[in-house]
Amino acid sequence: MKKFLSRSGPIVLSALIIIALYFLVIGLVASQKVLAPLVLALVLALLVYPIAQVLEKRGLHRIVSTSFVVGIVFVGFIGISAIISLQVRSFLEDAEVMKERLSPVAQKVELFVLAHTPLERSKLEAYKTTYGLNGEKLNEEEKPSEVKQEEAFSMLGKVMGTAADFLLMFVYLFFLIHFRHMFYTFILKLFPDDSKEKVKRVTHDSALVVRHYLNGRLILMVILVVLYSLGMWISGAEDFLLISFIAAFLSLIPFIGNMAGYVLALFIGLLSGGEFYTLVGISATFLIVQFLDSYIFQPIILGNKVDVHPFFIILAVIIGNAIWGIIGMVLSIPIIAIITVVLRETPGADAFAYLLSNGEESKSKR
Repeated sequence: MKKFLSRSGPIVLSALIIIALYFLVIGLVASQKVLAPLVLALVLALLVYPIAQVLEKRGLHRIVSTSFVVGIVFVGFIGISAIISLQVRSFLEDAEVMKERLSPVAQKVELFVLAHTPLERSKLEAYKTTYGLNGEKLNEEEKPSEVKQEEAFSMLGKVMGTAADFLLMFVYLFFLIHFRHMFYTFILKLFPDDSKEKVKRVTHDSALVVRHYLNGRLILMVILVVLYSLGMWISGAEDFLLISFIAAFLSLIPFIGNMAGYVLALFIGLLSGGEFYTLVGISATFLIVQFLDSYIFQPIILGNKVDVHPFFIILAVIIGNAIWGIIGMVLSIPIIAIITVVLRETPGADAFAYLLSNGEESKSKR
């Protein structure tokens, strides 16, 4: 019996870990409304709390320094949102013109489909009617007043919920920065005295890797906006500033974001009736900028501070999207980087730390 338990111990432990992870994921999905603003505030706090430290060392009261830092973040969020909103509004105002420009292209595609596929015109018209592509506008006046009110209240509820989560995140951010010493002391008190130095090292390295990654990403986003705007302006693309902002913001999502930004730029180029050379210019812009970003800017700005294997970065992004959507995708890399730092200092977890990382540190230790 003892031999059986000794042999089956690793299997049982692995099964328990898998079950625990399964219920952990279910709990994270169910608690998204509560935890997502808190985790996002924690990551932002790790990014900006050094500014509060500098202000406090210069004699500024902690409440004033914390309020100043949170105010900077708030103004930054509002400014970026305002710029994107203005660009989106400009794009929507030109939507009818773009639709007219796209109509000849759609007709050519329709004729090609009918000529080279077994699809019949009657079925094609049925598909267009089903998906609202037949050019007929829905008559809002025909909807019952109860349906209109329900849609209005539903939209109002979503807007109010998003605004509440947004403001709650800044409340969390204020308390995390203002009471950071209390939280740090609490973490230290959870461990015995002989482990405190290791805990200090883990917390310092975790904050450092998150801060380095997010600072680098913000710098890269500014560079990408400038280069995208310049390239698409030369190419003659309309709404190039909006495309540049969205594409740079999507770069926070590794691999997937860059491709999504390129597809969005091509789509808007087609909608705006872009000529062939415009689409070629957009493609060349994204190709050149992505080459510079991957092989020059990222190695210089980010370096090797985020020591996570590309395979697990992709896996973390996919899992983050499945759990918390876009917020999960944005937070996936800082979280997987912190997990790697913790595993690197955890006894018995060297194999997992080596697996998640690029292996360079583990090689150096041997």
